[in-house]
Amino acid sequence: MANRIIASFILALATMAGAGTASATVFTKDYHGPGVWNSYDDANQTYTMKFTDNGSKDGFWLVVSPGENPKYNAQEYAILYGDRESNRITAYAYDGNNNANSFRGGEYLATYENAFSSSNGMTMFSLDVGAINGAYDTAEWEGVGFGGQQGIWFHQSDDSNFAYNADGTIENYSFGGQMWVDTAFETTHARQCTDHNRGAYYCSPGAAPTQVAGSIPAPGGLALILLGLAGFGLRRKT
Repeated sequence: MANRIIASFILALATMAGAGTASATVFTKDYHGPGVWNSYDDANQTYTMKFTDNGSKDGFWLVVSPGENPKYNAQEYAILYGDRESNRITAYAYDGNNNANSFRGGEYLATYENAFSSSNGMTMFSLDVGAINGAYDTAEWEGVGFGGQQGIWFHQSDDSNFAYNADGTIENYSFGGQMWVDTAFETTHARQCTDHNRGAYYCSPGAAPTQVAGSIPAPGGLALILLGLAGFGLRRKT
């Protein structure tokens, strides 16, 4: 009898978890001029970007928001550093300064290995940002994502040179030239994505890579329920 009760409880939890991921709203924004397209799946907390690539831009730093220009807004968003040579994206808390140096003072959040794929002159990545979005217990913290509007601060660099510490944090990042997309309150397009139309362009954009998870994930919501964990105050989750 006890085994049947436990099995029923596990089945109920699995059903609840499945119901939460069966349908999602995917918000998309296409910046035609600089050749940048990105999307955010709000249910699965997946951020995807693809951009035109002639081989000259081998690095970047990127911050996105649900509306405002994320630049100058400290401790609200994550900053993503893309290293094409190492096929790696490293995430930090953005420090609010108008430069690429958040890795020097901002808190290290995660590393995404084997992050990039390329096809037909486009470079793409798709990241599970759930752990980043749940990294801090503050009302201001947004992490990575957007909804009906987007703000973006995206700098692509050439002659990029990344150096790393043994723990995966960035020791140094230098580059030659750069180009950027720097704007706020851009209207996005919202699409409903279900298990039946995941192959549609707006739900699974072309040859986008498999979703990559960071190497330092925070515990998921289901784990929090089962373990009875809770955050305290306005501090970093552990």
